[in-house]
Amino acid sequence: MKWFHRAKLSRQLSVISCFFILIPTLILWYSMMSSAQDTAIRTREQEAGLRRTQLVTEAERIAELCNLSTQVFLNTPALINHLTALEQGYTIDSMKLLEFYREDIAGLEKIIISNPELYQIRVYSGKEDIYEMMPILYSARRLTRMPWAGEEIVSGTWYMDYTEQFFTDSSPTEHVMSLITDISAPFVGNVGILEVSVRMDEVMPELFEENGYSFSVLLSEDGELLAGDCPVPVESLAEIPYTEEILVHRVEGHRALIAQSDLKVFGCRYMHVLYLSDLDRSILEEAILLFVLLLIAFALMVFIISRLTRKMLRGFYRAFDGMRAFANGDIDAVVDVSGEGEVALFAKELGGLLDKIRQLMRDNLEQERLAQSLEIRALHNQINAHFIYNVLEAIKMMAEIDEEYEIADAVTSLGKLLRYSMKWEKRNVMLRREIEYIENYITLMNLRYDYVISLEVDIPEELLIQRIPKISLQPVVENAVIHGAALLGADTTISVRGRLDAEGSRVLITITDEGAGMDEEALLGLRRQITGEETTHSSSGNGIGLHNVHSRIRRSFGEEYGLEVESKLHVGTTVTISLPYQVREENVN
Repeated sequence: MKWFHRAKLSRQLSVISCFFILIPTLILWYSMMSSAQDTAIRTREQEAGLRRTQLVTEAERIAELCNLSTQVFLNTPALINHLTALEQGYTIDSMKLLEFYREDIAGLEKIIISNPELYQIRVYSGKEDIYEMMPILYSARRLTRMPWAGEEIVSGTWYMDYTEQFFTDSSPTEHVMSLITDISAPFVGNVGILEVSVRMDEVMPELFEENGYSFSVLLSEDGELLAGDCPVPVESLAEIPYTEEILVHRVEGHRALIAQSDLKVFGCRYMHVLYLSDLDRSILEEAILLFVLLLIAFALMVFIISRLTRKMLRGFYRAFDGMRAFANGDIDAVVDVSGEGEVALFAKELGGLLDKIRQLMRDNLEQERLAQSLEIRALHNQINAHFIYNVLEAIKMMAEIDEEYEIADAVTSLGKLLRYSMKWEKRNVMLRREIEYIENYITLMNLRYDYVISLEVDIPEELLIQRIPKISLQPVVENAVIHGAALLGADTTISVRGRLDAEGSRVLITITDEGAGMDEEALLGLRRQITGEETTHSSSGNGIGLHNVHSRIRRSFGEEYGLEVESKLHVGTTVTISLPYQVREENVN
């Protein structure tokens, strides 16, 4: 705002015009980016919904296949009878075993071969010492090698995403999912266990994809991870509320689309997490590119508007230049703007105003000549100051001849006092000269009273060259004499001390007397007189001289400087004069 107020009118108009163009441009840019982001998110939502539909459909198909395969095995009488005979401990001859293997086991094996999605279908007998018929029938000791066998086996339960090594000399198989079912026979009960398994990484590969921007998992009702490669803590997924709607949620501090579905066939919940980081990054890059293009267009527009504005205000600036030349001392400067219009009319009126100012200046010069003539006449009528000094010098010599040295010293002090008072000064005087003046004043005061007034001065040498308004200390000392020492009526001392404040930027001169002092009410009244808040018409003049000194100091150095008074009744009064600490070479002249 400071730059705007100091700038030329053409620049101000250009800035205002560009400002009202920039705001709609930024709104348009923001709307375009928001629309692009919304469109991209809707596209991602459709993609996530499609993947969810595909996985749910595939999961239901696999579950149906496993259930059908289970029913086929459970409804095979030969298999049930064979397991029943094994459970009851009957001995089966070799021919029947061979016949069972060639006809029944081979038929069941064809089910596995005809369904590539199936990984294995295994039947575990309740007995350990039996003839195993691979790849279908196995003894109970094989069951102990399965990861899910260590738990309490519940018939009809799915066991998901485990690694098995069925044969010791084979490689482990990962990501296996199995449907476990009890095999029962009439009047006998449980005679075996049926395992129908599939490879999850083959039938549901999206659960194990690693692409860095999405992942899929299966979660239990308690929020435990059942299947899938989860790159984040499972607890962060369990906090996501379940809904069939696709929602935007933060996962580990990153925005992501969440697609969920209830897989009742498996008794779990499917969740697909699609991060939006790459989308946000691409939107940001597009936004920056569009912003740069708009910025270039805006800069070009600023340039064009600036040139047009300058051209429009060219006549105004010519008038302004003429006015500036006149203000800088060229009283013959004219405002020359041709043409018509508001700018030409303004220049014409401005030229007439300059003519009137020139006439006023001529009149003022004539009045100043008259005033100077009158001042010279007044100076001729003044008493010749040198005559007074010569008379005082003659009186001094006469006193010395008569050996009246006290009178001679008094005349000397009076001469110095008058010479200092009558000498005209262009600027403030040094503090040293003010000290000499009050020393002469105290000398003359001691002739007046029967008691002795001593002056004690304690001011460092470097402060004696400070500048101070002329006759600033004498009114303060005079108040100390008249309203302090004179009322006491006995020998007394007036102290004048000088020092710098703690910051070293301010000179403090304190004048202290040992007089009668004043109470709080009188002190408050004196302070108000010094600051001009209260005037007095007392014949004693107490406060008027201090007010004059205070005002002169503030006019010379600023509002933060001046006089401060402290006093206690029957103790004395202290007046503090504050001045800026100034060290300049001119001070020593």
